[in-house]
Amino acid sequence: MSKITEDETVTILADHLKKSGWTIDSFCLGQTKGNDIVASKSNKTLIVEAKGAKAGKNSPTKKREYFDSGQIKTHFGKAIVKILDEKYLNPKSKFAIAHPDDKDIRRTIGHLTPFLKTLGIKHFWVSADGTVIEE
Repeated sequence: MSKITEDETVTILADHLKKSGWTIDSFCLGQTKGNDIVASKSNKTLIVEAKGAKAGKNSPTKKREYFDSGQIKTHFGKAIVKILDEKYLNPKSKFAIAHPDDKDIRRTIGHLTPFLKTLGIKHFWVSADGTVIEE
């Protein structure tokens, strides 16, 4: 498994959602503020917060080859807070968090992602080859 960036996670997941019948209304790449993916299908809106396994090559904060367990946990916590805020602002929408399907990320937070369901949040594991696993 290769380490993919947040932008790659967004792009791969957006392609997967399109193939699953969703319309991509908007997406953010780079350091752009906003929801990473907003998609719609059958009068439903899906808001996704995506994370990467490493910083993009143009990231102003790139220091390591890939994220360590502390950074992975921090990013996961920020994603949860962002999605809970979106749930507050858009209570009728659906919500998800996406991560690369990466052994280090799975080892660090994989045991926690099933709890997202209890909050009404889906989780996507996204692979570089385009495979997406939905929890």
